[in-house]
Amino acid sequence: MGVVVVVWLWGLLACRPPGAGAADPPKVVTIAAINDFHGALYESKPDAAGVVYGGLPWLAAAVRALRDDHPGLVLLDGGDLFQGSWPVNATKGIGSVEAFNLLGVDAAAVGNHEFDYGGTVDGHPLRGALEAAAGKARFAWLAANVVEVGPSGATTPWAPPGVAPWTTIERDGVTIGVVGLLTTETPSVTLAKNVADLRFEDPVAAVRRVLPELQAAGADAVVVVGHLTGACASPGPTCVPDGEIGRLLAELPVGSVDVIVAGHAHTELATRVGDTFVVEGRSSGRLINVIDLVVGADGVDADATRIRAPWVLAHAPSEPACGEGGYDDAAQDVGGRTLSPDLDALALVRALEGDVGSLCAPLGCADHRVTRAREAESALGNVVADAMRSAFSGADVAVVNSGGLRDELPSGTIRRQHVHDVMPFDNRLLLVAMTGAQLRLLYRLGSSGAHGVLQTSGATYAFDPARTDGTDLDGDGGIAPFEVDRLCDVRVAAAPIDPERVYKVVVSDFLYGGGDDLGLAFQGATVLEEGPLVRDRIGTWMSRRERCVDDPSPVVPERPRVAVGPCP
Repeated sequence: MGVVVVVWLWGLLACRPPGAGAADPPKVVTIAAINDFHGALYESKPDAAGVVYGGLPWLAAAVRALRDDHPGLVLLDGGDLFQGSWPVNATKGIGSVEAFNLLGVDAAAVGNHEFDYGGTVDGHPLRGALEAAAGKARFAWLAANVVEVGPSGATTPWAPPGVAPWTTIERDGVTIGVVGLLTTETPSVTLAKNVADLRFEDPVAAVRRVLPELQAAGADAVVVVGHLTGACASPGPTCVPDGEIGRLLAELPVGSVDVIVAGHAHTELATRVGDTFVVEGRSSGRLINVIDLVVGADGVDADATRIRAPWVLAHAPSEPACGEGGYDDAAQDVGGRTLSPDLDALALVRALEGDVGSLCAPLGCADHRVTRAREAESALGNVVADAMRSAFSGADVAVVNSGGLRDELPSGTIRRQHVHDVMPFDNRLLLVAMTGAQLRLLYRLGSSGAHGVLQTSGATYAFDPARTDGTDLDGDGGIAPFEVDRLCDVRVAAAPIDPERVYKVVVSDFLYGGGDDLGLAFQGATVLEEGPLVRDRIGTWMSRRERCVDDPSPVVPERPRVAVGPCP
């Protein structure tokens, strides 16, 4: 899920090139920033007005236009390049790296989803895919607060080939030091096993630690690109982000942070907090944030520095539907500026598609849109949970996290692309043996409100959203959001759950590995069998249905799988 850019000015006179005088005019360094690209090679689906956003050919054209205006443009990214379109997932992230090479990205943070693809046969057993992609990157890929923990407990900086803690960028006599950061929550928002030997340290401490190194490298300004928590409850021109971004603002010395380009929350920010400018650009290449950073003899001039209105890359649809003509490469208005799609970017997308195959194959159909919900039972959740449970003979229960369902299924023909949009992650099915007590804890954690409800098959449960009490399950002395107990009842095949009985439960490897704070429920559980990728099973289940139905697994109010309301 972000970007952080922190600009720290050292006394500019002390670091200026030899011969530069105090009377030199201020320099303007234009920074363009994107975050949470998530393999967005394609434009978004049309909104209610028929408008689409982004798409690599249009994003590349917009970056080219900005460079035409500002030849010294600095292009930065805040992580989560991976996990999105089929060509990116099928190439284990290399498709996104090639897209960033084409865009001319200068530096990017390593994001939590960069760890999702795991190991490779001829590379690192846990992170071979990331390391293979890093080896092809022509941009600086950065992570300064990650350490590798050895068997003895000793730690060393995590910096495989292609990844570094920081770098420098030169523009018009200004040296910019760029530092990468990841959120400390990374193990819970990727497959935990892939980072089991890594530790994600405090980002504020990491910035403090590397500042002397950057000063020694002659940095006039420091930029931190990071994948960190932080958002505003009420976004606006005066909002102050919370989370790790808020800590950077509050805990670093006053006046040391000039610009924060934030991400991870997939929100939109353009605000000034004191003399610090904070921006965030949603996700998937939908918009570009641009900051004109003015650097004078006395440092950054906050009153002269300007955040431009975000360039929202809104345009008319240009991509063909399956079997419906070619790409419309005519020039058109893109967020208020006439652009032609970048033909090199279009060629890259076509080449990737040629390598990994078509997503246009039909799998099934539905009479109307199969919708999702985060805080309640949904038809889509039922479809996915039913498909998962059907993958293993004798499975009692299947659960899927609502946050893992990233799109809805359309009415009419359902193609492989639609299923991929629903489940873009390379999560694999596991059949797990759990006691009834462990299974009840799973539903308690999954109904706490911390991450949205669990969609379920083979079981029903009820919870009261008004409950706020909880217990300290992990023994850390506090009650975290996932420890709030809102669960009323759980039944398997209409029978009360038996705490001593062993149930066969189908889950994704993401949840089994502790994703969405569900790890406590799987302590002592046993993996019985490994199955296919979740999205492949959804496709198989859809293709085996004999006819189109209103909803493949409908929500029946009289017989809810997830009941929401006061406990009896």
